[in-house]
Amino acid sequence: MLEKLLNLVLKKWKLFVFGFIAIDIVIVGGLLYGFATAEAERVVAAELNRPTHTPTPTATATPTPWPGPGPTLTRTPTLPPTPMSTDVLAVSGFPPGFTPTPRPTREAVFISLPYVYPANASAIDVPVINQIYYPEPFFPPGTNNACGPVALYAALQALGANVDYGRLRDIAVSNGFTHYGISEAGMVNTAAVINHELNSPYAIEHGNNYGLKDLMRHIRQRGVVTVLIRVRKEHGRYRVTADKNNSVGHFLIVDKIDLRNGTVKFAGSTLGMDEVLLQDFIQSWASDPQAVANSTNSWRGYLRHERAMNWALIIKRSRK
Repeated sequence: MLEKLLNLVLKKWKLFVFGFIAIDIVIVGGLLYGFATAEAERVVAAELNRPTHTPTPTATATPTPWPGPGPTLTRTPTLPPTPMSTDVLAVSGFPPGFTPTPRPTREAVFISLPYVYPANASAIDVPVINQIYYPEPFFPPGTNNACGPVALYAALQALGANVDYGRLRDIAVSNGFTHYGISEAGMVNTAAVINHELNSPYAIEHGNNYGLKDLMRHIRQRGVVTVLIRVRKEHGRYRVTADKNNSVGHFLIVDKIDLRNGTVKFAGSTLGMDEVLLQDFIQSWASDPQAVANSTNSWRGYLRHERAMNWALIIKRSRK
């Protein structure tokens, strides 16, 4: 019996294979159909359970607490704190107590800043030389009027000239240097001769038409400025003065003009007057001291209407 069955299988094996495949297809198809039917029923059930209208939210009133009897206070908006004045603002030129606006405004704001006066200082190191150490045999005992040659010597030293004071003194004597001192023309001629002997490395200008603005400009341009002022000895010390009768002339080098602090710094033979008030200097140097006395409250006003009628000698390095 078994042998017959094996023979039948060997002869009809293709039928068995096709039958097995057919049975598998029927089983898989049935499973897929079952899954699809279950998913369709779940979707239909979800649609039936969805609400057909949107519920309207109910507004809930929040009770406001009663503040009690009496007037109701209105809150004041809080602004950022106002900045206080600082030392930085004072150094920058703002007046004491100035505070900046704490918040921007729509209105046009006009701020008038104080005028910052410049300090016109020489970039050249001009030495201070005591003329007492340069006596002359023709000076009367107890006197020394060598301020002119000493001022020229200090100016040339500052400009880098290799000049011996003895040679400069001899040239000054040949140009009128005596026991009375030396004149403005003698100063100019002495400077011109020295410059010629050095092959003219310097530019020299002079005249009676200089004002304070001119001095400041030449100092900024690295020029050495020599002026003739009036001085008087009081209680053993020399002071600049506007009195042209009870005083003597004295040649000095203007090393720095500070309009902000109202001071002038000297070089050359200062006679102890290293720094003086700007008002005192101008009154001593200016041809019209009264014009200065009427303008001391505003140096800007004085400079605007200054009468340039004062003597000065300027020596600079030549641009050749």
